[in-house]
Amino acid sequence: MLKHGSHDTGEVTLNYVEIGEGDPLVLLHGFTSDWRSWSQEIGLLSHRWRVLVPDARGHGGSARSEDREYGYGARIRDAASFIRATAAVPAIVIGHSMGGATAMGIAALHPELIRATVLEDPHVSSASGFPDEARLWMEGNRDFLRTSPSFEEAIQGMNTNAIKDAAAHRLDASQAVKMDPETYNPFIDDAMFDEFDPGTVLAQIKCPVLLLQADPKQGGVVGNSAAEHIRTGVSDCTHVKLDVGHSMHKDAPINFRRSVFDFLDTI
Repeated sequence: MLKHGSHDTGEVTLNYVEIGEGDPLVLLHGFTSDWRSWSQEIGLLSHRWRVLVPDARGHGGSARSEDREYGYGARIRDAASFIRATAAVPAIVIGHSMGGATAMGIAALHPELIRATVLEDPHVSSASGFPDEARLWMEGNRDFLRTSPSFEEAIQGMNTNAIKDAAAHRLDASQAVKMDPETYNPFIDDAMFDEFDPGTVLAQIKCPVLLLQADPKQGGVVGNSAAEHIRTGVSDCTHVKLDVGHSMHKDAPINFRRSVFDFLDTI
């Protein structure tokens, strides 16, 4: 049965869900999502693992940051505090996008907390930042969410991926109305990595890593050079590239699960 809980990091209070028994496995969602983005995976994983899924600060049921601190330094502190308090022993950590970069930082700075990690198309720093169209999309959504729209208004007013179906768009809107609009700021301002860039400490990651790279031509955020940087920088890194866009676990669930379970069976 799915259980809800909360954890006070000392900076914010994180909402989380938990299900299953066994060794701990933590799922970290991507930007603009919440724990529900993993709803298709939670049940499968809980047959073997004790699955813990927090909402990141400023997302879902977790508290907003009073000082609008939403870069990777803060997100890594939150996740490390959460794992330390709830997992009891080193955990498997699977992170998507923003959650993937967070998992990289935990593995490097808090190696005692992570047994192995899966990086699903992790958000990595880039000298060029986001393209103008992506920045305009984020600015538009941030400004819209600052008006405190209702769920129904968000369904009509949110800019989302044109290829998503109506049910996925509805979930996006449901997640968006719970977000702090200011979580967009460090992405818009290219400030996510100002306090800490996980990509600079890859040599400190000693646990086994599975890097799942999406296709950049279909919206993947990890280019080939960035994937090579991670693959060669981490001492024990398995690299798998899938022919799918950024939301790998949703858009190609069978291939995603096959890669993840094959990797977990070696841990």
